[in-house]
Amino acid sequence: MIHIQNVSFSIGDLQLLNEINWTIKAKRRIGLIGPNGAGKTTFFRLLTGEYQASSGEISIPGKYIIGYLPQEEIRFQENTILEIVLSGQELPEIEKTINDIHQKLDKNPHDKNLIEKLGHLENRFTMLGGYQLEPEAKKILSGLGFSDDDFNRSVSEFSGGWRMRVHLARLLLQQPDLLLLDEPTNHLDLSSLEWLEEYLLNFPGTLIIISHDRFFLDRLVNEIAELNKGVINLYSGNFHFYEQKKELQAQQYLKDYESQKAERERIQKFIDRFRYKNTKAAQVQSRVKMLEKMDILAPPESDSVFTFSIKADVKSYKDVLKIKNLSFSYDQNAVFESLNLNITRGEKVALVGDNGEGKTTLTRLISGELHPQRGSVNVGERVNIGYYAQHQVEALDLDKTIFDEVQATAADSFRTKLRDILGLFRFHGDDVNKRIRVLSGGEKARVSLAKILLSPCNFLIMDEPTNHLDVKSKEALEHALKEYDGTLLVIAHDRYFLDRLVSRVIEIKNGKIYDYPGNYSYYIEKRKQYHPASNENYASGAKEKTDESTASGQRKSKEQKRREAEARMVVSKERNHLQNHITDIEEKLEEYTHRKKELETMLADPDTYNDPQKGAELNKEYLKLEERISRLEIEWENSHLKLDELLRTLPD
Repeated sequence: MIHIQNVSFSIGDLQLLNEINWTIKAKRRIGLIGPNGAGKTTFFRLLTGEYQASSGEISIPGKYIIGYLPQEEIRFQENTILEIVLSGQELPEIEKTINDIHQKLDKNPHDKNLIEKLGHLENRFTMLGGYQLEPEAKKILSGLGFSDDDFNRSVSEFSGGWRMRVHLARLLLQQPDLLLLDEPTNHLDLSSLEWLEEYLLNFPGTLIIISHDRFFLDRLVNEIAELNKGVINLYSGNFHFYEQKKELQAQQYLKDYESQKAERERIQKFIDRFRYKNTKAAQVQSRVKMLEKMDILAPPESDSVFTFSIKADVKSYKDVLKIKNLSFSYDQNAVFESLNLNITRGEKVALVGDNGEGKTTLTRLISGELHPQRGSVNVGERVNIGYYAQHQVEALDLDKTIFDEVQATAADSFRTKLRDILGLFRFHGDDVNKRIRVLSGGEKARVSLAKILLSPCNFLIMDEPTNHLDVKSKEALEHALKEYDGTLLVIAHDRYFLDRLVSRVIEIKNGKIYDYPGNYSYYIEKRKQYHPASNENYASGAKEKTDESTASGQRKSKEQKRREAEARMVVSKERNHLQNHITDIEEKLEEYTHRKKELETMLADPDTYNDPQKGAELNKEYLKLEERISRLEIEWENSHLKLDELLRTLPD
């Protein structure tokens, strides 16, 4: 357990942390979130001791081990990957000493001191799981995407992203008391990411994660710590519940602000009306003091996001795409063999698969950039394809401005609000007049994305459209694509984005297609049925949750099926109870909120205060309602948390 007391941290005149108090409890899984520049990475470096607080104290227990995965590249000595992962452990040193003692005993086999020391070290080596350390290290490396041939290769042969995986493997093997992960998903492909999720679900220590991957946070954390304007606010639950709670808080704050504003205006009207009447002097002074003592609420921060809708100018026929017996190879390397796929008008489809399985190749075949070697790719009648991929930036006119480049291909319906929409892609004000040639690679990619979205197409093919977008821009893009009335085929590593958008997932694996009629969560749940033999690969290295787990691919016994059916019945009954309870709470909240608005109207009427008894009764009722509403909102949130936990216990 770590105690943080009144900790502040400043860089020059910029105060990043302001008297933070927080107790980080054991075995918690926490998502640390906040806007860029809020100080999240700085906070991690304070915990590791790399930075020292300007004031306050961080209390860490003795022999408490903290493991830290930073964003920037790690430097290693010229060792093999396996040696690096095993380094930093006590066991390799013990093993080296044991080997040295054996060599000495060869020369002097009766040395009692050496024999006694050897026995002690061998007991220590066994107790620490020494004989399992290397197999466990290899298992973790395999889960993170390394092959057996990579284990004895020098780390210098690998890129920065793969070196980060090596450091992550070393941390996971170390099993620290507190594991700090700063954007751990940046360097992982989909299969390695999912393996890491499964592994961390069973991590025995405390976990704090900084990540923009909302799906990753949703699956792993049970608490959100929001760092903003130097202050940390804690929320129970995963990222989804944090969003709901924040929305409720924002709504409540807006109500409180509007209520106080109306109250101040009402009091001011009374003062202005009776300021010069001697008979009302006492009442006027009383209200003047009331205004002076009032703790004025600041106007709510504008968090509104400009949204836009994409509409297909021309409606395509029902059959948008038909692929039949498609085969394609690069040299002698076959990518697809006899592949078949149909997509119909209005479908929103995710295309997923490991790196190198052929996702981008398939989109290029559909768009016509590549041609099938056997079979056919037929695009339907009146289908107008808009294809976005990172290499599309090469087609931009470098001498045009951002505005002119996007406007040249924009549909007529977008021309009047083009500047607002470009703002979503972080091109504000005079930025739209910049020439394409002076833009960075990320900026060019955003221009290309804006061009495709605003063009008059009815079949969008998008390869990683969320790259280079901040959270608000992602949300705007998500909203636009969700309302899009054309057809969508999208590749994305942002699984939260996919989960909320698509209703069908196409997986490419070993040159074949597997079709899942649901969102991304459905795909995660059901793919085990398609790939039972590789099911363990998704969680290789993670500890078994129960001793009664059936091996992948084995049939369940009648007794096990009976027990699972009974468990489902219990869960179903409790679920219905919670759902009914939530409905009751929502009905009461609606009733109380309606009455509260009535009271606010009555209290805002100056005539109410001509009858002091009536005014006092209304105020009393109003305060009671506020208390009830607040209590019910907390109960509503807790009931949802219980429901979510309950559903997780439901047997597959």
